Amino acid sequence: MKYTYNDGCLNINLDEELDVNSCRELKNVIDGYIMRYSPNNFVIDLSNVKFMDSSGIGLIIGRYNLVKMLGCKMSLVNPSSTVKRIIELSNISSNIQMLEKEKI
Repeated sequence: MKYTYNDGCLNINLDEELDVNSCRELKNVIDGYIMRYSPNNFVIDLSNVKFMDSSGIGLIIGRYNLVKMLGCKMSLVNPSSTVKRIIELSNISSNIQMLEKEKI
């Protein structure tokens, strides 16, 4: 995982599978960055995520709830077709904006 913070926007670039093992650690790390920076915009880049299960959905929903309380907007960008389908089936894309790379 890599992150950047610039001009009120926190970008998290995930580069691992989002499963039960990785999500436990990621949750705490990402929450720490959110609380540290209190961003206006929060972006999770999923371009390097090849696998995501229900733990990944939980990770995304939990971060959405946190940034929503802070008045922050959240976007998911660059999901693979498989990850995009999981997100769409979970119906979280109705609350969280999902963008393709060329639209960023």
